[in-house]
Amino acid sequence: MYFHEGFGFDFDYNRIFYQPRKRKKTLVSRDLATPEIRDKVYRKLIELSPASSNYEIVNGRGGLSERGISDYSQYGGLPKTVKERAILVERLAEMFAKDADGEPGAFAGIPGFWKDAAGEWRSWNRFDSNDELMLIPFVGRDGLIQACQIRFMRYVEKRSGKYVWLSSAKERMGCGPGSPLHHACPGERIDKTVLVTEGALKAATTQRFLNHRYVVGNSGVATSHREIVETARQRLLEIAFDNDSFTNPHVARAMAALIRLRHSDQSSFAYNKEVRIVTWDRKLKGIDEALLAGVPLQHLTVAEWLKCLRPECVEQAIQQLSSLGRKEAAVKQRHERV
Repeated sequence: MYFHEGFGFDFDYNRIFYQPRKRKKTLVSRDLATPEIRDKVYRKLIELSPASSNYEIVNGRGGLSERGISDYSQYGGLPKTVKERAILVERLAEMFAKDADGEPGAFAGIPGFWKDAAGEWRSWNRFDSNDELMLIPFVGRDGLIQACQIRFMRYVEKRSGKYVWLSSAKERMGCGPGSPLHHACPGERIDKTVLVTEGALKAATTQRFLNHRYVVGNSGVATSHREIVETARQRLLEIAFDNDSFTNPHVARAMAALIRLRHSDQSSFAYNKEVRIVTWDRKLKGIDEALLAGVPLQHLTVAEWLKCLRPECVEQAIQQLSSLGRKEAAVKQRHERV
């Protein structure tokens, strides 16, 4: 047995854990357009097809108004039909200069844009949608839009709120966005506590209520870990993923993996800022729901979080955290040699 004081938990290295699930490879284009070009295209796309022109996106269930987001200008509404999207792309093309070959080149390397067999630029996919489609920008630390997500607005019990990337990775001359991290207030200096939650919409609501925090949102609990850690380096980190981290083994595993990476970063860069788990009434799933309902937030240490997990979640979390003691010892030995 090995006792790691930092988490107050016994780890048995001989214990048999679940094998890690294979992750799907993130589709990242090898020839993404520059951040400046992507930002220019996405901002113009949102300008031509704003969220404010779509009642469901603004006022529907899970819409901007319900989330306490008042600045609708930051969000768009992607047309539902292939024909409407084609018209939108044509309008976009008219606004940008042509390349040396006389063909609209503004969309090369822009996730979500692709060329059909006739050489015409198209957006997103080849099918009409039955849902209203909210367009959600993911903004980098530099304030530039790196990519966009789509939220399907139709309400279906236990299936609502489906998100996908505005991607064209599987199409001709298309590309995927990867998994960028969204910064809710990128213009601010990062001298505050950094709080990470799931998604750009939750980040927007959270930032509105917790303006003393620097809020970032990833596209899923298992994504953008390295960028989260780099953003929060030398600062206190608060993790505010959905409350299912206590009951869902895969979420607990991903959360523990983030904690492990943060701990390794602390050892490498010689700082000792705390990691806290943010939680709230478990009847509410996300931190945005808790803040909108006026429910108080609570903070747990990693050790306290581990003790609250279901047994199957503890097993997955420990699998990620159990190697920390050995890694710390190796780092210490390297520093002593130097």
